[in-house]
Amino acid sequence: MKKYWTSNNIKSVVDDRRKELDLLIEYANADLNQMKHQSVWSSIMDRVGWHEALHPDNRDWRPKGNLSAAEVLIVLQKHLLARLNSIIRNKEMLWEMPLWRVRGTIRFTSAAHLSRFQERFQLQKEKPGKEIKAFKKIFDLWLIEIIRGIDFSPQRFGQCPQCGNFFYSPTIKKRIYCSKRCGGAARQEKYRRARKIDDQ
Repeated sequence: MKKYWTSNNIKSVVDDRRKELDLLIEYANADLNQMKHQSVWSSIMDRVGWHEALHPDNRDWRPKGNLSAAEVLIVLQKHLLARLNSIIRNKEMLWEMPLWRVRGTIRFTSAAHLSRFQERFQLQKEKPGKEIKAFKKIFDLWLIEIIRGIDFSPQRFGQCPQCGNFFYSPTIKKRIYCSKRCGGAARQEKYRRARKIDDQ
């Protein structure tokens, strides 16, 4: 019996990718000095450490020496922030703009027992001590997978001018602020400035 791709399957994939995007944006906006983000940390490290594209020899990596897990998370957060900034910075371009490159190998196999073909991308093995480089590549790949899964426009990414947090707008309507709270605070600030000028 053949299984056909239905709109419910597509919706489920988009919903999963949207949850992953929300997790990445929450991670990008998190203050990693606060322990309240512990669940975000563990979700990120589980996803990155066991991503199918990561070379098997790099999967069992643990922080060694003077590098703590918190420092690794900070390095990965900075990398993610740089990627989101590059998307936002280039969203107004009128031509194609390369953002980043991920190198590895693609293995294309026939899975006759499943009646389909399979495609698997795998990064090259990183030398011991260079695993963080592999994790950065996994972040790049993960962001690419989310972008392909949701099929959205770069214009939907933004950075809130009020609080500095990153956000993704699920609708085509242009958003300036990350939340109603920030939008309200900005309007209130503008109103107060206008009243101050009127009173003078």
